[in-house]
Amino acid sequence: MIQHIIFDCDGVLIDSEILSFAVDEKLLPDYGVTITASELARDFGGVTYGEMIAALNTRFSADIDAVSYQERCEAELARTFQTDLRAIAGIPDLLTKLSVPIALASGSDLARLDQCLRLTSLEGFFEDRVFSAEQVARGKPAPDVFLLAASSCGWMPEKCLVIEDSPYGIVAAKAAGMQSVGFLGGAHRSDADADILRDAGAEYVAGNSAELHGYLHGLGLISA
Repeated sequence: MIQHIIFDCDGVLIDSEILSFAVDEKLLPDYGVTITASELARDFGGVTYGEMIAALNTRFSADIDAVSYQERCEAELARTFQTDLRAIAGIPDLLTKLSVPIALASGSDLARLDQCLRLTSLEGFFEDRVFSAEQVARGKPAPDVFLLAASSCGWMPEKCLVIEDSPYGIVAAKAAGMQSVGFLGGAHRSDADADILRDAGAEYVAGNSAELHGYLHGLGLISA
């Protein structure tokens, strides 16, 4: 029986991935890499900057320094988030109706998570139950950040349900011994991505917040 829910952040709680990958699409040509935001979302949703840059360096024979690139992107994103970042439609209402404890486990760093949760007024739902890949040795698709969240909260992994928008996150949840739901409610996702999440191991794929609400209600995790 599921007793706890662990949410990814970008693309699940907040509609940030479409903004983030648009910044990457804008900046990467300066480093000799031409790739669209949709391609980046498909290939690198849910992974850390370091892992994405390492893969792009290999794919395009580039020599991008991950640290300096991340600093540049984060500065650009901080400005964009101030004006354009929103919670995904229906998510705040869903969070108020959940009847089980929740946590957040993300590939983003803690400073960015804090900023994003404040800008979208979601911080009160998670309080100190916010965990980042920067706190563990390996990011998704390794299970480390999900296992950190569970152990820190005193939860058994097999009683946790993960909500994820990326196949890397779904694979990480499975490796952690947790069930998972794929989520397509972010603007960077489409119905065509459903099979990617199912193939990664998602027990169910929700196309939007209403479908996610219905699924969680069916599991007895919604109080109203």
